[in-house]
Amino acid sequence: MGAPNSPSMQVMAQIYAGALRHAGTPVSTTVPRGDYRSLLDDMDATTVDLFPAFSGQLLSELAPQLTPPTADDVFTDLNRSLPQGVSVGDATTVSATPQVFVAATVADHEVTDLAHCARLSPGLPLVVAGRPDGPTIDALSAAGCRFGPVESVPSPSAVVRRVAGGGAVGLLTPLDVAGDDAEGSSGDIRALTAPKSATENGESGTTGPPESTSDDAPGDRAVVATGPRAEQLVPVYRTAALSRDQVKTINKVAGEMTTADLATLTRRAVAGAAPADLANAWLAEHGL
Repeated sequence: MGAPNSPSMQVMAQIYAGALRHAGTPVSTTVPRGDYRSLLDDMDATTVDLFPAFSGQLLSELAPQLTPPTADDVFTDLNRSLPQGVSVGDATTVSATPQVFVAATVADHEVTDLAHCARLSPGLPLVVAGRPDGPTIDALSAAGCRFGPVESVPSPSAVVRRVAGGGAVGLLTPLDVAGDDAEGSSGDIRALTAPKSATENGESGTTGPPESTSDDAPGDRAVVATGPRAEQLVPVYRTAALSRDQVKTINKVAGEMTTADLATLTRRAVAGAAPADLANAWLAEHGL
C-alpha cells in the first residue's frame, strides 16, 4: 500500500488497506510515500500494489496534453493513459475539483457560473491556499475569467475569510470547503459552477459554449471551456496483484466515502490522530 504525501491520501491508503484486511487479505503495515510518478515506479518494481489518487492530477502527470471536459472523460482518459499492468478502480464521490468561489452577496446578483465571470468587478484578486496551480489558472482564463493578481494565503480557511468579504474571489475545492464547513464560515461563499458540456446535457456533439439568454452579460458568449480538470478520488492498483474479489472489496469504499467524510477524517489527522485508527473507525461505521 502506498500513499501520496498528504494527510487525506494517507487516511485513504489506510482505509483501502483496512478494507482488504477485513476481507482476509494480508496487507503490509509499511506505507511508502511519494508523488504519483514515484508510486508508479514502485508499482513497476512490485513494491507497491495500490495507492489512492485524484484522477485529474494523475492524468496531468501521465498525459498533460489531454483536455477531457467531464469527470467521466477524465476517468476514461486515465484508464487509457496508465502504464501497462496498472488499473484504476471505481471512483468515489470525493471531489477535489478546483472551483472559483465568490461572496454569497455577489452570487445573489446572478453571478452563479463561470459563464458569468464578465459580470464580476474587474481586477478582483484571485486568492489561493498555498502555491498557485498554473494549469488551473490557465483553464479559468480559457473559460473567460479575467481576474486580478493571484494572492497566496496559508490555508483554505484564510481563502474563505477573504472571499466572504466580497473583495476577492477564491480558488477552493469541495474537499477544502467541506473541511472548513465545520467552522461554519463557508456558508458565506458560493461556487461558480462550470458550464456543462453537450454530452452532459444528454445531447450529441462536443463541448461548446453555453447557450446565451437575454439576461447574459456582454462577454458571456465568449466562454467556450468548462474550467479546471475534474478531480475524483480513485484507487490505482497493480492489475496482477489483486484478484477480482479484492477489486470488489476496494470498490465497496467508493459507495460509502464522501467528500464530507474525507474532509472530517483529514481534519482529525492534521490534528494528530493516527490515520490507521481513523480508517478503522470509519470502516466499522460503514460495515466494511
